[in-house]
Amino acid sequence: MRLRTRPPALALTLFVAAAAWGEEAPPPAAPDAAAVEPDDDDAPPRRRIEGAVGLLVSWGSSNHGRGGPDTTIEPGFYLRWGRLSATNASAFAVRRADDVTRGLGLDLTRGSRLRTNLSLRYDRGRDDDEPALKGLGDVRSTLRARLGASWRLDEGWRVSGGWSPDLLGRGGGAFVDLGLSRERPLAPRMRWNASLRLTAADSRYMQTYYGIDAQQAAVTGYPVYSPGAGLRDLQAVLGIRHELSDDWVALAGVTLRRLLGPAADGPSVTDKTGWSLGCGLGRRF
Repeated sequence: MRLRTRPPALALTLFVAAAAWGEEAPPPAAPDAAAVEPDDDDAPPRRRIEGAVGLLVSWGSSNHGRGGPDTTIEPGFYLRWGRLSATNASAFAVRRADDVTRGLGLDLTRGSRLRTNLSLRYDRGRDDDEPALKGLGDVRSTLRARLGASWRLDEGWRVSGGWSPDLLGRGGGAFVDLGLSRERPLAPRMRWNASLRLTAADSRYMQTYYGIDAQQAAVTGYPVYSPGAGLRDLQAVLGIRHELSDDWVALAGVTLRRLLGPAADGPSVTDKTGWSLGCGLGRRF
């Protein structure tokens, strides 16, 4: 079992001017975006500052063969002030109408249908502590941005996408994602959600995470492998969210991930399909 924390990227200077521009007056009494779709949670009125803290637990497999499932326990948090948000647990969002991404985020536009946002997050890179990664070296941590957009459809459907480059040029490259999700009620305080997300990456990202250069090949015995840009993976998620009370929320879900394209052909990949089970408990304020 490993205890991990995932701090958001704190590049506040980049957001000072944007935060001043993005802060808006309290909404009028007329229905807001959440009221446009009555199947959203019956969340309380928006406060100037709102958030949640809790605990997240996950158990799952690796694409690089640790020899057994790995358990991760970490604190979860969510904080929003106007158009600014900071979180490592977007499901803790007080209002599910919010589009929240991991890290430090800024809402650029917040229409009833189309929403755009910019976020920064700390990318921890990768350690070579798994059996199939021995001798490949660590992938350095970096600061990654994400420019994203989502389009809310009827009946709880949503289409989303984003572009995530390595801002510090540490070999992380860039990747894009395209997702389709749906959320519907099961009971007055319980909802299910399901999503599919397809991700593709550039050649620099693929080389860093799945490629083998001549030096690495000499150390590990793997053949030299120089992947090009292409698909990285397809991820499917099924989750349940239960509002225990106005202050407490419980989460549970299962994730399946299938490597595709150049990523699936990497010599260090021992299992193209990975899975994880997760749950969480959070208290709002």
